[in-house]
Amino acid sequence: MPVLILIPLYVLIGLGLFLIAVLMLVATVRGFQLQLLEIKLRRQMIAKDYPAALETVARALKINPTGALLYHQRAKIQAEMGDYLSAEADYTHGLRFTQGATAYAGRAAVRLALGRTKEALIDANHAIACSRLWWRGYYERGRVYAALKHYAVALDDFNQALELNRLPPPEFYLARAEAAAHLGDTEAAATDRQRAAEIVG
Repeated sequence: MPVLILIPLYVLIGLGLFLIAVLMLVATVRGFQLQLLEIKLRRQMIAKDYPAALETVARALKINPTGALLYHQRAKIQAEMGDYLSAEADYTHGLRFTQGATAYAGRAAVRLALGRTKEALIDANHAIACSRLWWRGYYERGRVYAALKHYAVALDDFNQALELNRLPPPEFYLARAEAAAHLGDTEAAATDRQRAAEIVG
């Protein structure tokens, strides 16, 4: 009698192990496919082939529909193409799966481009709350304050961003130059414009 009970038990254990092996194989294949698509996407972004990059992200999302980073990458591409509404939607969708400074900073920039400064300010503050040591949140909040004509506060945020990143992009210096110019500090504005020009080369 005990042997009759053990046989079905061994069969169930065997089936369970087989199922685990199949699931692990599927996960490995999907992971490999995602890695290949990520390499392809990087190349397309470097080449600024945005339509092809969008297709690559769409393929990756079919494999991993809950990949927040994929939504944020697609949003970044859409923003580069000037499709700010789609970019905002993708940043928002990705934030349902994971919340981070990169997504909030990206959505702040997109919302600022759409002229929705209050929402952009909220997102910039969220970006800073998520990562107080990352310069981009302060930079985006500075841009929002500049758009709201609060140039002194904007300048404080730009300076904080510079403390956290000694090698910012040229857009940073141009934004800070504009804030300084509005405050009447033409010398600082000229210096920042010169720095931006030197970076561009």
